[in-house]
Amino acid sequence: MLIKIDEYLTPEQLGEANQDYPAIAIITAVNFIEPEKLPFESKEGKYQLILKIDEEDFKWLANKTSLRAISKVLGKEAKNWIDKSIKLWVVSQLIQGKMKRVIYAIV
Repeated sequence: MLIKIDEYLTPEQLGEANQDYPAIAIITAVNFIEPEKLPFESKEGKYQLILKIDEEDFKWLANKTSLRAISKVLGKEAKNWIDKSIKLWVVSQLIQGKMKRVIYAIV
């Protein structure tokens, strides 16, 4: 049995996934999470995608860049995203003065 410490997808869980060799995930659900229900402080809600990666489910609070890329191909209706595969990769970038690893997605 695999012990899962965190239900949210982290860059570490994607290992060495990059744009040339992305991880493949299937979207199984799309939810909108109100700001007060997020695991961090925010003034606006976020879209949470439930992803299946290698038979394991993860929650991912998708960034706007990834949401735009996915909606450009699959449309803005969340029901059209279900059971579709996306490609995920990790990029190191400067965010608020600190280098962080960020997950991005495309269809």
